[in-house]
Amino acid sequence: MSDDKQQQDLATQIKNYHRSGEFDKALEISNRVLKSDPPDLEAYNSRWRLIAEMFSEEDARKRIVPEIETLLRAQPETPELLYTACWGYKKLPGRAKNVPNSLFDKMLQYPKTKLYLTVLLGLAQRNEGTDQEWHYYQRLVNECTVSDGPSSWYMMAYEKMLKLAEQDRALASDDYIDELIDGLLNAHLYMCRETQQWYGWAYTDAVKHRIKLNNRLDKALETLERAEIRLGEKEEQTWLVENNKGTVELGHKMISRLRAEVYYHQERWSEAYDELNTYAPDFLESLWTRFSDKSTINYFYMLGRSAEGIGNWEKAKNYYADAHFALTPHSDARAGLKRVYQQIERSNPTTTFEAFLKDTEAAYKIREESDREHIRQKLLSNRLNEKAADFRLQTLEGESYTLSDMSGKVVMLDVGASWCGPCNMAIPHLKTVYKHFSTTDDVVILGINDGETPQKVRKSLDEHQPPWPVLLDPTREVAKAYKVRAIPKFIFIDKNGYWQYSFGSSNIINGQPLIWMIEALLSDA
Repeated sequence: MSDDKQQQDLATQIKNYHRSGEFDKALEISNRVLKSDPPDLEAYNSRWRLIAEMFSEEDARKRIVPEIETLLRAQPETPELLYTACWGYKKLPGRAKNVPNSLFDKMLQYPKTKLYLTVLLGLAQRNEGTDQEWHYYQRLVNECTVSDGPSSWYMMAYEKMLKLAEQDRALASDDYIDELIDGLLNAHLYMCRETQQWYGWAYTDAVKHRIKLNNRLDKALETLERAEIRLGEKEEQTWLVENNKGTVELGHKMISRLRAEVYYHQERWSEAYDELNTYAPDFLESLWTRFSDKSTINYFYMLGRSAEGIGNWEKAKNYYADAHFALTPHSDARAGLKRVYQQIERSNPTTTFEAFLKDTEAAYKIREESDREHIRQKLLSNRLNEKAADFRLQTLEGESYTLSDMSGKVVMLDVGASWCGPCNMAIPHLKTVYKHFSTTDDVVILGINDGETPQKVRKSLDEHQPPWPVLLDPTREVAKAYKVRAIPKFIFIDKNGYWQYSFGSSNIINGQPLIWMIEALLSDA
């Protein structure tokens, strides 16, 4: 067997044991890389990724940093070696902040390469929130091209600069922002062509930046026209459906909604109102979408302002109410309601604004309850009715849980991991669910840790203190059996051992819709 084959095999073995949850075996095999000559850089990378996941930050640092330093001292400097060493440091918390300046200096000796882009991105990330961050992203777009490294990195520099410009408009003139958006669009189109993603992604992303920064809205409309033309082409439709899992109809709707937003910002009220209404998203898709999603609330506000612009006061009142009485109210919706009040009451000023608000809220509550019930009925009617896969897993303390032993009870599985931000965000809501059913013997709530080491699980438990058992699933048995492709994932199993519902989001409001799904299964005969 050739050296190349052996080296590839070592890296692959480490990855495979790592993915399967056999961490100790993966670590044992990875020790071989320390004796590889020439050094197996891919296997080193796999080993350092494993160590960073297995151990605490302090212990991982004690292992990884000396290995990188030894490797750099013992081997001739090559671009591949420097790149691997850099990413070894970045495996640790703090990422680019761990990389020594001396290593970055050596990598800067390779302009217009992936190494060069890595350094400039790393230096920008080190200086987050400062003028230096802007400086390094600007260097990247000025000194490199989209073909010098991964196109997504080059594109990201434009994205970061535009985000910084949103936060501080003094960073760039309108003309320079215009240049940045054009640069982003060209880089994004390059990446779409390279990866066969639909061009509409690039076009709509550029338009969103023009709207946010109120920059050359005429060009935004031209860009959307280009997107419409491209969407009529067979290649674009194929990429959209096959690679982006979208539909041509949804593509047209997205473009039309953005056109409506441009009209809105241009104060073309009639055109804005018509398109906002015609191509409105499904507000009743979920509780979160209807009552808490900022984009929905902003959409309601735009509908209200557009209705006001054409003098449709009743519609304006209802849309402003939807934006004002939401869980996260739009900051300008109350002022919109006051303008509507002043128009409506002009002919008969007998009601105070406070009384008007109270009546408007009462009408809103009726619509809210109707929408809430519609969402509940739609959600609960879509049952899976599949036989639940059995499993036997243990807690950190060695206590075993077997699904088949819970026959006669409703079981909710919370599949997640400590590294998953949305999983951690969901924990307070899960505590609400747990408390709601704390006196109900027929409900079992179990956490399933998806593929992490016991050390990581312990740290997470100490931090979040979940009152329900958390089971270790190092081989991701549950995730595979229940087709979990993203976490968090909540799986609901009825009293007869059938998998009935799944919910894949941290967008939970006061325990809902999880409580609804458990209550529905409890009420089964």
